Amino acid sequence: MGDTTRAFHLKVQEEALSISKYFIWAYFIIGLVLSPIYETYSIALIFGLVNTLCFYSFHALGKRRFWPKIITGLLLWNFNIMFIIQMQGALEIHFFYFITITALLFYESWKIILPTVIYSFLSFILLFYFGANELYFTLTQITDLTIGNVIMHLSLVAFYGVIACIWSNIQRKQTEQSALDQLKMKEQIKIMENNVEFAREISEGNLHSEYETQEGDRLGHALLDMRRSLLDASERETKEKFINIGLASVGEILRNHSDNLDNLCDQVIGKLVSYMKANQGGIFVRIDDSEGNSYLELKACRAYERKKFLEKRVEIGQGLVGQAAIERRTIYMTSIPEDYLNITSGLGLASPSSLLIVPLKTDDTIMGVIEMASFEIFDDTDIEFLEKVGESIASTIINANTNQQTQILLEKSNQMTEEMQAQEEEMRQNMEEMQATQEEMARTQKELAEKETNLNALINNTSDSIITIDREYNILVMNNVVKERYKGTQYEGMAEGSNALEMLGDVRDEWKSKYDRALNGEALNFALESSVKGENTWREYFINPVKNKHAEVIGASVFSRDITDRKKLEVEMDQREYVLNGMINNTTDTYFAIDTDYKIMVVNDVLKNRFKESNIDLKPGMSILDLLPSEIYNKWKDRYDRCLSGEKISLEEERPLKDKVLYTALRCEPIVDKYGKTIGASVTSKDVTELKEMKDKVAELSLKLNAKLK
Repeated sequence: MGDTTRAFHLKVQEEALSISKYFIWAYFIIGLVLSPIYETYSIALIFGLVNTLCFYSFHALGKRRFWPKIITGLLLWNFNIMFIIQMQGALEIHFFYFITITALLFYESWKIILPTVIYSFLSFILLFYFGANELYFTLTQITDLTIGNVIMHLSLVAFYGVIACIWSNIQRKQTEQSALDQLKMKEQIKIMENNVEFAREISEGNLHSEYETQEGDRLGHALLDMRRSLLDASERETKEKFINIGLASVGEILRNHSDNLDNLCDQVIGKLVSYMKANQGGIFVRIDDSEGNSYLELKACRAYERKKFLEKRVEIGQGLVGQAAIERRTIYMTSIPEDYLNITSGLGLASPSSLLIVPLKTDDTIMGVIEMASFEIFDDTDIEFLEKVGESIASTIINANTNQQTQILLEKSNQMTEEMQAQEEEMRQNMEEMQATQEEMARTQKELAEKETNLNALINNTSDSIITIDREYNILVMNNVVKERYKGTQYEGMAEGSNALEMLGDVRDEWKSKYDRALNGEALNFALESSVKGENTWREYFINPVKNKHAEVIGASVFSRDITDRKKLEVEMDQREYVLNGMINNTTDTYFAIDTDYKIMVVNDVLKNRFKESNIDLKPGMSILDLLPSEIYNKWKDRYDRCLSGEKISLEEERPLKDKVLYTALRCEPIVDKYGKTIGASVTSKDVTELKEMKDKVAELSLKLNAKLK
């Protein structure tokens, strides 16, 4: 019996022992029932009691040992002998042999059955012998037996005994197999539970949880493979996120400071040192002097996130910085000489552990060099990110060098004006919205006081969430929208009569502050990102004081609505605006678009500057026809009308300015919507003056050459 199945066999034998107790008592009762037939009362009582007492005594002494079970089988056959004696050898009584052996099958052990079979075999021979010689009672039915009958009888006893032993062994094996199946099932369930727990850890984002698979656990190995794939994907996502977020952050700085090279370099290096967690960093910009020589000038420098005011000039090809510029390649070092130091920290001199130098290049043009130093090691993601940033910075430096001197004051003035106008418009809209909200609240408060019975219908006939609290933060009114929204969340217990702060958890103090401001008479309007039920949505909130007829604040009302779509639209519009501005302003061509009423929808900076030379401040919303001189009004209006009718126009023309003639290549194309309807026209013009002048010079030289040849 293996240790793994021993407990199962012990349980089976305990159940068999319980069955044996029933058989002992049943045989005892049967003996008493048979005693009146031949008046064998004393035999039934004394023999039965002795057998029964022996059974309980031996089992009390032996408890779970094996020998009491063997004695149990012998005691059961003792009862059979008693029955034979009581019935004076009646052959029908021998049927109890089969019942007794069958009862012992529950022990599932041939070692228990075999002694009983031998005992019954021997006892039958003895009874037959004594009965045949008339030495034991008057066993009339036994004395009639022949040798043939006895042999047949003993053969049946032996045959059934063998069958019972074989069957008990089969039962034992079946029990062992069942036990092994149950143990295996428990083991599989445990493995399954471990897999479920591991899968739950993975689903919650814990990709580094400890887990050891069992042999043959295919699901566990599959989960480990899945975790490895998720870790790889997470690392790729982290790398892409680091690069994209960094590029977006630097790109925003480049867009916002392209008019001032010094400010741009300072903002960029500050952002890069902070974002890459470097200790030191500097930007060198290529300077072309009047003599045609080029060198690198340190434009901005940061050490330990502090701005440093250093002056430094590096010749191209000189040192590592100059070497990176002339070789147009990235230099990365982790073994740096002790005397190498380009940046001085506010804490004294310090040698970095790793150095990264990246040229600022666009195509084959070098515009400068970025030098970053750190006490940590730069990885491949840092290098890839800085190289991509270098390309963007190089392009911006080219534009900044071109526009900085001519646009700095004018752009700053325009920007301030536009910001003021935007702020004024925003303030006006906020005031109107606040006034409308206050008027709505006043009407609601009046209705609440005068028509209290209709309150539920009023507050539930909306998709907005509405809650009203008193000065002790107890909820007075809560509409069904809020209740439905809070079902299945930590706020589900909130209802009329409960405290609005009790279930807020980590945000309790934040909301208490807002409620206190409203209870002090302030009207609040703000937007928050909501995470109720994992919604990840945006909601706009209006919190207003509730006053009684004496103008005393007696509570606060909270209105909120889902503005997720509006937020998404704002983000999408911002992104489209950045893309559009980048497309139309990253060129030397002029570009503008008009609607069907000739009003300007979009205009780039190049065309704005052209009109500024004529003291015209070109802005969206202005009618292009109002800006045209009378002598060219009809010509251009005809062109616009043709284009708005669906015609594409391409031509070259002369355009006189103050002190020169501008030659431009014009292209006018209709703008159609997704239904094919023309909704405007785009006009692009390219300055081909230099090309025209070159062609004229070539023609002039050709004429002179021909004249000399003649």
